[in-house]
Amino acid sequence: MEKRWHGVRPAMRQQTDSDDRPGDRQRARQVLTVLTLSRTAVAFQFQSVTPFFSSFHDTLLLSSTGFGLLLGLYMAPGALVALASPRLTRSFGSMRILSYSLLLMGLGQIVLVLAPGQTVIFLARIVAGIGGCIVYIVAVDMVADLSDAGKISSRMGIIASSWPLGNAISLVLLGGMISAAMPMAAAYAPAVLAFGMTFVVICIASNGTYARQNPAFAWRPLTTTESDNAPKSICLNDWKEALSGTMIPGITFALYNVGFIVFSSFTPNLLESQGYALSAATTIGSMPMWIFVISVPTGGVLAGRSRLRDKWIVGIGCLGGALCILLSYLFEEKIIWYILAGFLGGLPTGAMLSSTSHHRHRLFYPTLFLIFFVFLLFLPPLIGAFISMTGQIHHVLAYCIALLIVAFFLFCKETSS
Repeated sequence: MEKRWHGVRPAMRQQTDSDDRPGDRQRARQVLTVLTLSRTAVAFQFQSVTPFFSSFHDTLLLSSTGFGLLLGLYMAPGALVALASPRLTRSFGSMRILSYSLLLMGLGQIVLVLAPGQTVIFLARIVAGIGGCIVYIVAVDMVADLSDAGKISSRMGIIASSWPLGNAISLVLLGGMISAAMPMAAAYAPAVLAFGMTFVVICIASNGTYARQNPAFAWRPLTTTESDNAPKSICLNDWKEALSGTMIPGITFALYNVGFIVFSSFTPNLLESQGYALSAATTIGSMPMWIFVISVPTGGVLAGRSRLRDKWIVGIGCLGGALCILLSYLFEEKIIWYILAGFLGGLPTGAMLSSTSHHRHRLFYPTLFLIFFVFLLFLPPLIGAFISMTGQIHHVLAYCIALLIVAFFLFCKETSS
């Protein structure tokens, strides 16, 4: 019998005979689609402030530091949410928590649009971020329960691609709407998307077939008398075990993601300072995110077969992406290097999310995102502060390159141990 230590679950539950039925596979794909779209709505809202940077600067005197803070505040509740999410889903059910969180995202966006000043905008951003962080974490954890061992890296690649997809759509669509003199429609668009996904999640949850296939799909929490797979209680030792095993993977994942988040968020402003129009700047700046939609799932398909292959994938992605960021500054053909940065930079995600899948603690993903959110909270404002002090916005590229290089070496350390 395979030896297991306390608090650890295998990468995925063992496949049952029912998993072979086409209907079950189709339902799993439908749920994966809904979870991916829900997470896309989070990314769309997160990046929605970027096209409004000039407007915030002119009307509210928002500096680069303030803009970095505005970005970081959305994910600021993430650390607490990561700690609370296992208990929330255990108490109320994953699908119910998912729908409530999407609803909170929409309400927070409406308050942000109607806010009279910086303070209310920051508070509204936090409120929307609470909902967004819950969706961000719970969706990935539910996808882990959907997967079987042979497909986890692929499915993680698919759910991870929702982030660049939402970012890219937000930059292009909202930037285009602002350029077309529709700023109010652009401001309310994240709320409309969040409310729409709330309706879709409720419709999916109302189908009892999903809950019978997997307790993670239940509208209400299942008890141990109803299902052997019902969520178990969580104690402090579980968190300590999870944190000790997730520290390096969490920091690696955080540095890699924050590097590209900062790159995509500050790029439109950087290109505007170089003479590009807002619409052109947002279009070029969104290119890596559009390519991530393809490269992230591709990396997931290629990953998960061996540690050596995962190292190569992460090395090509992080170091290659860093090189493309550097070349985008040195050469005039910006769009070429941005496309290449997106193609190479999206490859590591699946490998990073599945590299420890052989014996994964049941709190692995909440703990990993706890670390990620802590880094996301302080790194963008810190980088924004450095830019404000130097007055050189192109220095943001150096910070992004450094984050990607460090992420690669940490991944090598983690996979070699």
